[in-house]
Amino acid sequence: MRGFLFESKKVLKKKTILISIFLSFLAAVGLYIFNYAVAEEIHEGNITRLESYPELFTNFVNESRAEKDKAIEAGDTAKAEEMDSFIHRNLESIANYEKMIEAYEQEDWMFLHEKDIDSLQIFVNEPEAATYGIEEQLVSYFTLRATYEELKLLKDINSKPFVQNTTSLPLLATIYDDFTGTSLEQYQITTKRYGQEGFSFLVQLIQLFYIPAVVLIGCFIFGNSIASETTKKKRGLNFYRVLPYSRWKLFFAKYISGYIYLLIFSLLMLAIPLVCSLFTKGLGTLKNPILVYEGTKSTSIFGNSLNPREDQFHFIEFQEYFWKVFIFLIVFSFFIYSIYFLFALLTKNASLSMVLSGAITYIGMNILASEFNPFVYTDIHRIITGEIATRTFNSGFTFNTGLYISLALGIILTILGYLTFRFKRQVT
Repeated sequence: MRGFLFESKKVLKKKTILISIFLSFLAAVGLYIFNYAVAEEIHEGNITRLESYPELFTNFVNESRAEKDKAIEAGDTAKAEEMDSFIHRNLESIANYEKMIEAYEQEDWMFLHEKDIDSLQIFVNEPEAATYGIEEQLVSYFTLRATYEELKLLKDINSKPFVQNTTSLPLLATIYDDFTGTSLEQYQITTKRYGQEGFSFLVQLIQLFYIPAVVLIGCFIFGNSIASETTKKKRGLNFYRVLPYSRWKLFFAKYISGYIYLLIFSLLMLAIPLVCSLFTKGLGTLKNPILVYEGTKSTSIFGNSLNPREDQFHFIEFQEYFWKVFIFLIVFSFFIYSIYFLFALLTKNASLSMVLSGAITYIGMNILASEFNPFVYTDIHRIITGEIATRTFNSGFTFNTGLYISLALGIILTILGYLTFRFKRQVT
């Protein structure tokens, strides 16, 4: 215990570590500010787009009134009645757009959710009669159903949604859509989501591999406690040789102190966006929904296939999602830290250890789509939502499987790290 406390105090006395922590925190703040600015710009752009429609329909009304007057002068009653109906419809459109503009400006999400739900209802209830597309390519029925149910949940809790670059239906992107060409570009633009509230932004970050990046940075900062003291320039371990202190106590004091700091650092990096949001839009609510795929049971002579009509889904709340992310962070950071620590012992070079750890993580994520590959679980968002299991038609990709494998390998690598430290010749 004394060794652990001693090593913990040593970490906080190193200026390079303190500077690295400060720069990391600063980067997290900058990331939130940048994302918030982009989201605000998109939101203002949506309002500007909406504001152009009343002027457009006002021109239509003026033209229709002129046509109506001409028809009355010519005694063309049918034409006059047609223009009168056209004027009435355009005036209704102007009123509707003015209500939407006011709702966007005042962030009246209840009104906007109701409008979107009403617009989607026909596509969900009558899929044979009505379809929704982007440049003649259809949006899948699964996506329409998922978006509809998500909006209903958001309406029930009167919650602010993610910001999207669209004033029409705020589609929820799913794996069931298969767009190409310019339709794909438009789909990606309109379905990309930006979180302004703290919890929403954190979900957005997790989807972008924020946790693996933070953990690797944390390893670089805190994972060199032994390796840095076994070089020819720094012989800090010689201090312990004159003390009645066993090698395994020394190893675990340094190993655990580094891991604890890594875990605290990772949690603080996750907390910083939440703190920043308190000065803007607030934290938001933990009741917001996240889509979870339930897989597919459709098969054919060509093998498994996704079925947009029959495949099911459900939603979990942010609070359940974050709880799973927290548990994952503890185990995943332990697994990656054990890899980095072993590389640091072998190479005695922090930069090289960082590169090797990052490289093996990236390669492991992409070379083998097996439930026994621990690096697949690096994409924790798509594990929790069941996206990887659904895409690969492999129900073995579960949250629990990832935890067990990562924990087991982390323990094995930690033992290898100790054996390396125990039997490797020290620099004298």
